[in-house]
Amino acid sequence: MRCIICENDANATGSHIVPASLIQNCVGKHYKEESYSIDAKDVEINAYFGRDNLKNTSPEIKENHYKEDNILCQKCEDNLAKIESEFSTNFLQKFREERFKQNFTITTNGHGVEVLTPRNFDNKKVYFYLYSIIYRFCMNSGRKEGEFFMEEDDLEYIRLYLQGYLYGDKLKSEDYLKDFNLVITFDKANTNGSFVASANQFTNPYIFYFCEPILLLFKEEIPTEARNIFGDYINNITVDQDIKIVINSEFYNAYRNIMTTYLAETFITNAINNLSNLNGKSYDENLLEFNTEMENFDKDDSEKATRIYNLLYQKYNINNV
Repeated sequence: MRCIICENDANATGSHIVPASLIQNCVGKHYKEESYSIDAKDVEINAYFGRDNLKNTSPEIKENHYKEDNILCQKCEDNLAKIESEFSTNFLQKFREERFKQNFTITTNGHGVEVLTPRNFDNKKVYFYLYSIIYRFCMNSGRKEGEFFMEEDDLEYIRLYLQGYLYGDKLKSEDYLKDFNLVITFDKANTNGSFVASANQFTNPYIFYFCEPILLLFKEEIPTEARNIFGDYINNITVDQDIKIVINSEFYNAYRNIMTTYLAETFITNAINNLSNLNGKSYDENLLEFNTEMENFDKDDSEKATRIYNLLYQKYNINNV
């Protein structure tokens, strides 16, 4: 295996695809993780509990959803870890705290949207940090699931930028991203986070969910409607200006809801189609039965859709009779 950044021997083990500090509000602290991988296509939810999590009662060793062996070389791993630590210290641990407000410039545009700029952290490191996560996430998904979420050429541009930043001419490497425009949003008001996910259906922009940040990545020409919405928040690494991070809850929730809706619709659609293949009933008949069962479950049960599907699958799977 070759390192996905520098193409040397990928000899690092336990590499975080998404930094632990970035996703701990969604899955818990290192070794105490509780994460759920939703496979909307195959209608499955896979649970992972860290070794120190009290729910980890099975002797079976499961793969951490956000760690991977032999995807990076140790040198790239160490370089990434250093910048991840700096971002955590200078941004994640401070941007919500009133006592650190002097570390940031916060402005409010005419629509009441708050935009934050770090004062004590190099803008270029923010770009590197975020693009490195996008790239690792896409490459890992592509290798394991065949879904890269981005065009091959776009991923190669990011790789060349990352490689140049670490081992070449930092300024020259930025030219590879001249057509990339990034909208960065965090939720300053709470730490609930979103997902760790993307989908091939998101094209321009590509949308990435990394628990804390939601990233919208536009390639080349930004549609007029999008420019009208995001004009104040667009970040381009080749433009000499402060980085802008949207921190409004309303803005953040609007994009979190896009993935919530996508996952729910995809999961339920595939579940109903599977049931129709099993029992020969129409899609509408199975959907009615599914919705009827939904009413019998606690509305706050986050796994009720999966539970209902499994219940109905067992009911109609003749191989279990």
